[in-house]
Amino acid sequence: MVKHIGNQLKNARTRQEIEIDQLAMLTGLPADTIAAIEAGTLDVQVSTLHKLSEVLRCSFAVGDMSI
Repeated sequence: MVKHIGNQLKNARTRQEIEIDQLAMLTGLPADTIAAIEAGTLDVQVSTLHKLSEVLRCSFAVGDMSI
């Protein structure tokens, strides 16, 4: 599931042509945290997904739930 969320994040970010550093600045999250989420090596918190979804204007599917 962590890898799936990472893929969703990377796809949403790259579709909008936003670099990781830009997304970090817009969300207030460290760039290495965003990179780790995209790589599927960090278990992401719902509050973090919420910040990312607000900035990217998208939702993330986690099992049967959308954030």
